[in-house]
Amino acid sequence: MSINIQIVERKIEVGEYIDLRKAVGWKILDIEYIEKGLSNSLFCVCAQMENEVIGMARVIGDGSICFYIQDVIVKPQYQSLGVGKMLMESVMSYISKNAAEGAGIGLMSTKGKEGFYEKFGFWRRPNDNYGHGMVQYWEKEK
Repeated sequence: MSINIQIVERKIEVGEYIDLRKAVGWKILDIEYIEKGLSNSLFCVCAQMENEVIGMARVIGDGSICFYIQDVIVKPQYQSLGVGKMLMESVMSYISKNAAEGAGIGLMSTKGKEGFYEKFGFWRRPNDNYGHGMVQYWEKEK
């Protein structure tokens, strides 16, 4: 049986995005914020099989000297089929065409997936030159 997966450069629909986040157990955010966030993406690519979105990745940043790879998601039943690799190849192609020499490209890996991103030239922190990366998930005061 052959699996026909297409990588399509397009904005992902809110419902498709929510479906992917649910599939991997990520928190579901308010729709109004999802819409705003997705619309501000520099680049978005979807992995599709027939009419189903099975994965996605997007790039945020300033489009010149700072790029951040966000939401690299592949539904669990399609992981280990090369879908993530295809998504990242598309993302890195976009960045290579738009990034200034010396531009910073960042991402946060899920624990245990660091080796996947190392194949694309990313390195782990901390190291001899850089400390730990930092993150905060914003909670509005109630």
